[in-house]
Amino acid sequence: MQRVDDLEFAPVLKRSAAQDVRARLITLIETGKLAVDSKLPSENDLARSFGVSRPVIREALVGLQALGLTKTLNGRGCYVASRTVATPMLMGQYTPEQLNEVRRCLEVPSARAAAERRSQADLGTLAEIINAMETEEEAYKRNQLDVAFHVAIAHATGNPLFVKLIEELRTVLEEHSRAAATVPGRRSAAVQEHRAVYEAILQRDGEAAARAMAAHVNAADNSFSLLPSGAAPSR
Repeated sequence: MQRVDDLEFAPVLKRSAAQDVRARLITLIETGKLAVDSKLPSENDLARSFGVSRPVIREALVGLQALGLTKTLNGRGCYVASRTVATPMLMGQYTPEQLNEVRRCLEVPSARAAAERRSQADLGTLAEIINAMETEEEAYKRNQLDVAFHVAIAHATGNPLFVKLIEELRTVLEEHSRAAATVPGRRSAAVQEHRAVYEAILQRDGEAAARAMAAHVNAADNSFSLLPSGAAPSR
C-alpha cells in the first residue's frame, strides 16, 4: 500500500472539493506517483491529507472509478487500474464537437466584450496568469491557470452571466483540456494563443480578440482529434 506521507498533496481550491480532489488524484495516477495496481491510501488518510470530509473523498473516488482509473476489490480496498482515461469518458455525455461548438458561442463573444470593456485591473490579472502559464511545470496547476484565464476574461466583460456560464463550461471541459494538453507541442502553442487573446484585449481590439479566441478554440479542437482513438495518453 502506498504511504500517504510519500505523496504530494496541496490544499484543495474552493470550487467543488470533490472535483479538486479527483483532479489531484488523477495527476498522481497519470504521473505514476500512484502506480497501476497500487492500493490507494484509506479514506481517512486521504481526508486528512486533503483537509476534506470522508464523503468528499468518497465522491472523488466514485469519479475515478467511473473514469476507469481505479477499481474496488471487495474487502481489500481501492486500487489503481489504469493511467489512462477512455476518451468517451472525458466529456461525460458530451462529444468534443458539442463542447467546442458551445465554446465558440460563449468564449468568442466573451473575448470581444472583454476587449471593449476591460479595466486596468482586468489587464493586470490576465497578465499575471499569462506570465505564470509560461513558467508553470505542474500539469494540474497549468490546467488551473487555463481555467483562471478564461474566467478572468469573462469577468472583464462586466457581465456576471458570462462568468457563471463560462465557469460551468470550464468544469465540464476539465478532463477535455487535460487530455488535449498531452499532445506534443500543445502546451507552448496554447500559451502563445492565450497571449494573442491578451494582446488584443490590451489593445481594446474586440474583433482581434474574437479572432484570437476562435483560433484558440479551433486549435484545442484539432489537438483533441490527434489523441489516439479511445484513449487519452498518459503523461
